[in-house]
Amino acid sequence: MSAPAEPRARFRKPGALLIGSLVYLAVIFGVMLWRGISIEPEWVVLALLVIAIAMGRGLTFLADWGPFLLLFFAYEAMRGFAAKTGFAPHDLSGLERAVFGGALPTVDMQRAFYVPGTVSVQDVVALFFYFMHFPLPIVVGFVFWLRSRDHYHRFIAALLLMCFLAFVTYLFWPTAPPWYELPKEVVKINDQTVRALWDGQYYVSDIYQSFNPNRFAAFPSLHAAFPALAAVYAWHRYRALGVVLVLWSVAVLLAIVYLGEHYAIDAFAGYAYMAVAAAVVEAFTRWRARRVRATPARPSS
Repeated sequence: MSAPAEPRARFRKPGALLIGSLVYLAVIFGVMLWRGISIEPEWVVLALLVIAIAMGRGLTFLADWGPFLLLFFAYEAMRGFAAKTGFAPHDLSGLERAVFGGALPTVDMQRAFYVPGTVSVQDVVALFFYFMHFPLPIVVGFVFWLRSRDHYHRFIAALLLMCFLAFVTYLFWPTAPPWYELPKEVVKINDQTVRALWDGQYYVSDIYQSFNPNRFAAFPSLHAAFPALAAVYAWHRYRALGVVLVLWSVAVLLAIVYLGEHYAIDAFAGYAYMAVAAAVVEAFTRWRARRVRATPARPSS
């Protein structure tokens, strides 16, 4: 994705502090998952704030990330509200069958790979990618922020716009996930795996319990859209990161369909919402840049 010219970033190569920070994040997130603690945005941002302070950019971090976090938490709260509007959830299994010639990918994948009563490797891997829904865009945004605040702001703007468009859809056109509509055919593998790994004691903070997440927010899938948006914004500037994020997006697609949390068409819709949000933000950025160039400079007094 093209971007307005700006000064070269100071952080061209990962130094010892940045490498140590990544190890620090990996250890924290790994221990949290191991001990059954939900990795939520407030924990991720707190860890990143520590890194920013160590880099001497703590105040800048607070200034740049504060508005995003406020809006992001507001979106999460509103997403729970969307479940209380009284609209009946739509069943998209018929559309899914029409797209895939009568087949349901979730049912086919679970029949092929799910072993009842056993926590298989694929269950744990899929659960990992599902649970990294919140941390991934925040960590990627932090990488963008380290390199270019302008690039970070555009990425975050697209992320928030995408969330808003999705919220409007959830509000007026709620949809149910496969595990809800097809309980006889689809296993809610997340619940089975959490129960087996942590005796059902997976810890979710009081903040997120109060949000009352919306079970009828399947279409579009933001689980699919978040890493895809990150991949789009990483591709031209940070090609290696972009490749990793493309592979991550594919893994998330397979995970959410296998787990029964989304239909494949939910993910495809997420990609469409992502494309619209990114296109709008980039078009606005180009328009604003043209206006700035066309505005004559004021004579100095």
